This record gives sequence, structure tokens and C-alpha cells, in this order.
Amino acid sequence: MAGGLVVLLASAARAQRGDVGGLNVFDEQLRVYLDKQKVRETGVDAGGWFNFAYMHYDDAGAQRTRNLRRYELRGWGSANLQEGAHKFYVRGLLNYDDWDTGNNPIGQRGDDFDEEVERAWYQFDLGKLLLHQTGQRSPYSLDVKAGRDFTTIGTALVLSAPLDQVQFHTRLKQLEFTALLGQTVHDTHNIDYSQRVANHMDRTFYGFELAYNFSRHRPFVYYLGQSDHTHSVHIDPLQKYDYSSRYLGAGSTGSLISPNLSYQTEAVGEWGRTYSEGVRFGQDEICAFAADALLEYHFRVRTNPRVMAEYIIATGDPDRRLSTNSTVGGNLAGTKDKAFNAFGFRDTGIAFAPRISNLQMYVLGARFFPLESMRLFQKMEVGTKVFFYQKQRPGGPVSDTLATDSSSWLGWEWDVYANWRITSDLAWTIRYGVFEPGAAYDTFGQGARDFFYTGAILSF
Repeated sequence: MAGGLVVLLASAARAQRGDVGGLNVFDEQLRVYLDKQKVRETGVDAGGWFNFAYMHYDDAGAQRTRNLRRYELRGWGSANLQEGAHKFYVRGLLNYDDWDTGNNPIGQRGDDFDEEVERAWYQFDLGKLLLHQTGQRSPYSLDVKAGRDFTTIGTALVLSAPLDQVQFHTRLKQLEFTALLGQTVHDTHNIDYSQRVANHMDRTFYGFELAYNFSRHRPFVYYLGQSDHTHSVHIDPLQKYDYSSRYLGAGSTGSLISPNLSYQTEAVGEWGRTYSEGVRFGQDEICAFAADALLEYHFRVRTNPRVMAEYIIATGDPDRRLSTNSTVGGNLAGTKDKAFNAFGFRDTGIAFAPRISNLQMYVLGARFFPLESMRLFQKMEVGTKVFFYQKQRPGGPVSDTLATDSSSWLGWEWDVYANWRITSDLAWTIRYGVFEPGAAYDTFGQGARDFFYTGAILSF
């Protein structure tokens, strides 16, 4: 009976949240590609992209495979005035998700068609205005951005999301200061997988980051707060939802010993208030922690090989019942919630793709350009990653509610991928991953899972 309840919750959580871990990795890769777009320094510019993606994956909770074909059309426009002192940018998206019959994980829905404004902002740059007016470059810079844009803080461990925001950024020689006040886009998927709040969230973010650039290092410290105003789709007489958290983090990026060895590190403490499972009155404390460390070495030889290693740890809560990131099945009333939950992004594999909560993860990877001597394949990168997963608290749950046994070993995953910039206007990507569950899974969840995606993007 208990096993059936876990399976039911796992299926409901995946169906209601509407997003898939491997798809999130693909979306992040695509976002990084699009955000590298170059626009004219002055004047008006416009363009767009069309991309197609195909995905096939095992849905362990539903005990089935799913197939998705995604078509996306984006159009953008920009205007840079007075040598970039005034910048305007807007980008819209038309999206069509074509699922195999009965494959859509969101209940009985068929295919999905969506349209949205992905980016729409104005930026004022005082330094560039003074340069335009006086011809002299100022030793400091000050710019203010208002509108919808993608936002990160630190190394994106805590925040990596689109926000409707006002952002203030100033630089004085090597010192940088950034402050932000923003609101989530309503239909952003919630970090709380509970059925009644999973497909939307209403949160206010505020915070700042202070960084110092010297030699080959950029240390930083930040504070980020978020207040949860998300309302349940239907009134729940037994449960209230409010996960409001604060984060204090520090870290650094740069290179060690030689410019060939780059690093990234971040540690963050979390506190706040939350409603525990089955509670409508009275909140419990949040007390959690996470850290990440990454090293990558670039061999300056033919094919440009790189090797990397990464370690991530995020605390869990041993008295959470079924899920480390949901209110329903979550924290035991009257106790501190020690599960780390945030709004950032890390590549945690595409087949397993756990959230960074009650998790220890070890990653090894390598990538290179095997055919760089051939003009057509000069920009084709091939790589692989191996992931090893453990629970931080063996008795606590993780984001995958099938990992019900009191064992720390979650399993391992092997991914292979290729990214090919065919021409200046055409790019292609492919990735395949297979996850082998460990001792934390009972008999139901022990089968291997795979995830495959491929996609092409054409700019115009």
C-alpha cells in the first residue's frame, strides 16, 4: 500500500509540474546559445530563430516512455541609441509541443501551444552616455535595467530564472555591485511539486551581490531573499502553501596555478519560514546549506581537449515524508526543515536530473573538437559526463519520490553529447544519457532509465 502511494505521488508530481529534468538541461543549453546573440552597438536591429527538437525518455513514475517534438519560433528586435547609452530589447516566442498520442505528462491534455514574451527590457548606461557626450571614458560605470530578463546571482546555484525586475549595477575600478528587485513570471514552474501549486508561482525576489576583480580571480558575496505569494489552484482546507527563504552566499571564479586551470566555487546558507505538511496555521523554520566546487583544465593542444570535475552537496531533511521539495509529503510539522531548496541551475544529468536537495553529486567530464582540422566539422564539440549520486541524509527523500529506501546510494549516470556549429546561422546538438538506480530504490524503481534529445536551430 505504501509503495503504491509513492508511485501515485511520483506520477502526479511529474504530471502536474509539467517540466522534465532532461528538457530543462536542453532549455538551459538553448538559452545560453541565444543569450550570446550579438546586436548592433548603435541603431536598430532585428532577427529571429527557428528551432526543432526531438526528445525520447523513460518516465519511471508512470512506467512508460514518452516522445516529444518541439517547434519554436522566436523573433527579436533591439535599439541602441547614443552609442549604447539607451538600449531596448524585446523577444517573443511561439512554441508548439507535439506529443505522441496519450504521451503528454500533464493529465489528458493533447499537444501544447504557447506564446510568450521572453524578454522585454530597457537599459540606461550612464558611463556610455558620458562617453558619448564628452568623448572621455569614466573610471566608474552605472547602469539600470528594467523589464523582463533572465537573472542569475553568484554562479547561479541559488537563482537562475526569468524575472520581471529592476536591476542596478555599478562598477568602480575592480569593485562591482549589483542590486535587484524582481517578480517571477506567473507560469514559471514552481520549485514546490505539490499538485495545487506545481505549474505556477508568484514570488518576489530582492538582493544584492558584491564582487571584486583582481589578477585571475573574482570573489563575490551575495544576499538573496524571496517571499512566496503563490496561491493554490483550489482551496485546500488542510494545507497552506508558503515557502519564503533567504540565502547568504560567497564564492569565487577564476583560474589557479595557470590560466589553463579554471575553477568555480560557491557556498550558501539558507533560512526562512515554511508551512509543513498538513498545516494551515503556524510556520516552521528553514535551516539548510549547499556548496559547489568545479575544476576544469584546458589542454592547449590540437583538438582543444578539456577535462572537468565537480562536487555538489545540498542538505536534506530526514523527517520529510516523501519529497525533499514539496509541501505535500514534505516537512514534519513542528520541526526545522533542513532540506535545501532554491531557484538555480546545475547540470545534474538528463536521465535522472535530480533537484539539488538532499544530494551529494560527483561529476567527471571531458570534451574536445575531434575534427577541427576539417573545415566543415571545425566547430563540432564532442563530450561525455559521468555522474555519481548519493543522498546527504540516507533516511530522507530526494526530488525523485521513487527513491524510498533508507540507503545513501542513489545510482550513477553516463551522458554523451555533441554540439556542432555548422554555419554562422545553423547549429545542431545531440545528447544521450542513461541512469542506473542504486540501493535507495525499491524493486519498482530499479530499472535503468534513458533520455535522448536532439535539436537544430536556424537564425535569420
